[in-house]
Amino acid sequence: MSDGLALGLYLVEFPSGQVLYANPRFLQLAGLEALEEHIRRGEATHSHVLHALAASDAEAFFPTHVPPSGEPRSGQEEGQVELANGRTLRRLSTPARDAAGKVLRQLYLFEDITERMRTEQALRRSEQSFRRVIENAPEAIFIHSNHRFIYVNPMMLKALRYEHRSELIGQDILTIVHPDDRKLVRERIHSAADLGELAPLRELRYLRRDGTWFDVESTGVPVEFDGAKAVVVMARDVSERKQIQAQLLQTDRLSMVGTLAAGVGHEINNPLSYVQANLALALESMKQLAQERMGAGAGGPEAQRQAEQFAELETLLQEAHEGALRVRNIVRDLKSFSRQEEEERRTAVDVREPLGFSLKMAASELRHRAQLITKYEPVPQVHADASRLGQVFLNLLINAAQALPEERSAHNTITLWVRLDASGRVAVDVSDTGAGMPPEVLARIFDPFFTTKPVGKGTGLGLSICHGIIRDLGGEISVRSEVGRGTTFTVLLPPMRPVAAAGAPSPGSPESRAERRGRLMIIDDEPLVARSLSRIIGRHHQVAVVVNSQEGLAQLTSGEPFDVIFCDLMMPGLTGMDIYEQVLERRPELAPRFVFITGGSYTPRARRFLETVPNTWLEKPFDVQHIQRLIAKALETS
Repeated sequence: MSDGLALGLYLVEFPSGQVLYANPRFLQLAGLEALEEHIRRGEATHSHVLHALAASDAEAFFPTHVPPSGEPRSGQEEGQVELANGRTLRRLSTPARDAAGKVLRQLYLFEDITERMRTEQALRRSEQSFRRVIENAPEAIFIHSNHRFIYVNPMMLKALRYEHRSELIGQDILTIVHPDDRKLVRERIHSAADLGELAPLRELRYLRRDGTWFDVESTGVPVEFDGAKAVVVMARDVSERKQIQAQLLQTDRLSMVGTLAAGVGHEINNPLSYVQANLALALESMKQLAQERMGAGAGGPEAQRQAEQFAELETLLQEAHEGALRVRNIVRDLKSFSRQEEEERRTAVDVREPLGFSLKMAASELRHRAQLITKYEPVPQVHADASRLGQVFLNLLINAAQALPEERSAHNTITLWVRLDASGRVAVDVSDTGAGMPPEVLARIFDPFFTTKPVGKGTGLGLSICHGIIRDLGGEISVRSEVGRGTTFTVLLPPMRPVAAAGAPSPGSPESRAERRGRLMIIDDEPLVARSLSRIIGRHHQVAVVVNSQEGLAQLTSGEPFDVIFCDLMMPGLTGMDIYEQVLERRPELAPRFVFITGGSYTPRARRFLETVPNTWLEKPFDVQHIQRLIAKALETS
């Protein structure tokens, strides 16, 4: 039986040193197959065996051997030896004694543990490599058992902003979970730890050491760890990805708003164009009528009463006209925050005028919330669109009023300060004594769609639109705020550069006595729009109004002369583009005289067309002064 063992057996007698037994496995391990017959016949001694072994192997096999005349150590010994051939043996030696306790024989057992050692070493290396992978993984990884941390990798510590593992090991894992997500996490722990099921990938919120939270995608895998049930959790911080997704969503929303506004704006701008034009004409007629009546009438109470009525009507018309301009600007701004304002719409503006109008518009909001303080210093004019500038001031005033509680109106103040800053720019400060804003709100105050107001109370567009308007004017808008102390918005605008006075025409020149009359055509499928435009220009020029595109094309190709042709871009049947292309072919001299009218809704073809043709185009509703400048310029060159 011992001959077939996988263990090497070697038995030596003392004090004679005779080798009593050595099984084939020992002889194989020691390389002593040549001594097998001598040992079986009892002719081999321990000295023969030692001399047959290489010196290093003799010491490895029998490090405590003694000469045959001596006596080996009396106790049992166990050890591990390395042979010259690279094999590793486990050695066990034990003595056999007589009744007096004297050692009679020594038995050695040898087990080749080379492969097992290599396996164990490979396993240790694998464990070390695996640990390095886990320790250096870009994912946050932790292991928990019985709801408590038993391992946390460095990335998890970094994500949670802890310094040492000891701060988490042994703690309940729910301490890092956002309170609103703890019920869900308990269910996932039960699924993974108790039922042995995979906890699928799910978005959760983890709490950092400082109390802030962040979004993660987390999954849990049930494992056995150190003989007990445990769960390995892998989590990835997705906060940055969610921010990028939010930005893309915001871009999509902006695109959707632009598409929606283009369609809605087209429907709004058509009626708004003749409302605004008629208001402008009514206001002009009102002023002229007032001058005539006041010039013809006598003095007295009746004249005074009429003067007051005219002044009141003029104010009402002016405010209605300004309101129509504001509607126009809102539609325009919704279409795009980045489109620059047309230079031709800008004039010399004293910022105190649009500021004063904005105060009137915001009076109902201001009256019950704050005391108004104004400090107007002399400042130069700026080059701007007064209506759009008023839109900025109105937005800032409304925001300032809404930042103040109504119940403390006697103690609340809103201050308007018009001044020059240190660099010579025109500065307008709008300050309130409200609650102020924390830094995280202040950093996003000009972001589109960001609002601190309740749902339904604000779109988050106002300040981003204001920022775009002021930026397009070459200015800046900034904000200072302190929690509990209030907020100040500052608008900075470059002063208008002085323009050299043009030489006045001589009294005898024809142009000084009367403006040149021109022959103009208006083609628009909306009769009310066409008539309102005709009223704007018809007092000084001969105007042909056509509300059918086919009829308009027929007149243009009949040979009639026209100085300016106002043509709607988008019409049923023949579009303005179609008319232009046919006129360009039949009467090319008329092509440069086209001025295209658009309500703001563009097809891809219309966009390409406007980008390629050199002609002027204007949006509804119309700006009376802008149209008059266009006509004057066209008549000068025709």
